[in-house]
Amino acid sequence: MEIINDMINFLKTLSFVDVVFFFAVLALMLLVIVLIYFLRENDIELNNNIFPNDFNKPDIEENKEMASLKEITEALEQAEPSTINLNKYEEEQEEKAIISYDELLKRKNDFAINYSDEDVFDDDLIVKKVDLDNLVNKDIVEKPKIKVSVISYEKEEAFLEALKQLQQKLN
Repeated sequence: MEIINDMINFLKTLSFVDVVFFFAVLALMLLVIVLIYFLRENDIELNNNIFPNDFNKPDIEENKEMASLKEITEALEQAEPSTINLNKYEEEQEEKAIISYDELLKRKNDFAINYSDEDVFDDDLIVKKVDLDNLVNKDIVEKPKIKVSVISYEKEEAFLEALKQLQQKLN
């Protein structure tokens, strides 16, 4: 009974703000306990940085993800490019283009680099020295010959004179 009287006397000495703060802290502690209980009950994994389970245990899921990533990259490397279905606008642009997508794909492997030396370190690292004097392309592509026609000097002077007359009439 004396304990209850002491508690009542203690609560009487507290101001209203102190009582509200005390009960707010108790309510927050209760909410945190309930939250942790529900999280553990529903098997929701918490962040390993906050609640570490075992520091020495390897992450099995990460190894599975890395293995699947390796499989995906190998499959992408072995896959051939699929055909692209073009709409009318894209077909028109492809026909009007200076160089088409198909030409780019054909020319992507036209060029090669010659190497002068090759060193192997630790059976993993291969270092190749590029031969800058003999850079060679696989297929020698001939540059298209462009026919350039020059306007004769008299026609050019007549054209310039016509431009001057036009400029005078506009002013």
